Amino acid sequence: MCTAQDPLRSDAARRLRAGAGSKAIAATGRSRTGPAACTGAVPDAPRRRAPHVVHACHRSHTSGLPRLPPGLLGRAVRGGWFSNPYAGFSEDDLLVSLRRTRLRNRPGTRLLYSNFGGGLLGHVLARAAGGTGSDYPALLAERVTGPLGLTDTDCDPNRPQATGHWHDRPRPALLMPGLTAAGAVRSSARDLLRVLTALLGPETAPGPALRTALTEVQRPRLSVPRTGSRLCLIWNLRPRPGGALLHHSGGTRGFTAFAGFLPGSGTGLVALTNTAPTPLAPFVQSAYGALRELDATPSATVWTARV
Repeated sequence: MCTAQDPLRSDAARRLRAGAGSKAIAATGRSRTGPAACTGAVPDAPRRRAPHVVHACHRSHTSGLPRLPPGLLGRAVRGGWFSNPYAGFSEDDLLVSLRRTRLRNRPGTRLLYSNFGGGLLGHVLARAAGGTGSDYPALLAERVTGPLGLTDTDCDPNRPQATGHWHDRPRPALLMPGLTAAGAVRSSARDLLRVLTALLGPETAPGPALRTALTEVQRPRLSVPRTGSRLCLIWNLRPRPGGALLHHSGGTRGFTAFAGFLPGSGTGLVALTNTAPTPLAPFVQSAYGALRELDATPSATVWTARV
């Protein structure tokens, strides 16, 4: 866990922001995300692929897209599996993969985690806003990170950041040129706490678009079978006697991150570590448990700790 003053920047932190960032961009009204706009935003995709794009825009991991784009895994094994598996996968490769993709199931019918869907969503939003897929970082800065004052959050791998570790070995900065929205956003504990503060009080955000977005990402979209949980836009929602608990975690080859908040008690927690996830995810489980304990003893005092 990091202090709010600690400038730690983490590759993994992007998983905590993807849903809120994408929804905030769409909610401005300048990025058209209806079926016609989404289909036209990826001109290289055949019309029969339009449901992929539409549902990647409007649902949380129910697009029917596979976890990774076709061809990415083989390329990574040949050229960077142990160092930077996404580095050789470009925006053009993303569009080629889309043409080769077969849906795993009918869009909107089954929960299937997909980095492919997350990356494609960022590409579509940037194209629908009048740019190209590579304009996603600028669009995110203009409509989300800038207005919220997130000075540590961007898609620049060259800014100073913590060194990640995988199997006790240091890892290079993660590069994801073709799937920017799925994994290229870096952040800090300080900025992520600002995000949670905004989620706990959407009415205080600058501008009606962000206020709407911060509210909408918390609205449940579907129930997760056999768990009692619900899925919002990226955020997982666990019903509790005292109110909902929303959380999300993520990991890369080098980092693990957790963020969660409880709207009912105004409590939020961010935990980051510069080591890759391990089996059974003890770091994430500990962070989740700490958030539940904070809910049991709510306090107006803001506290931080570093381990």
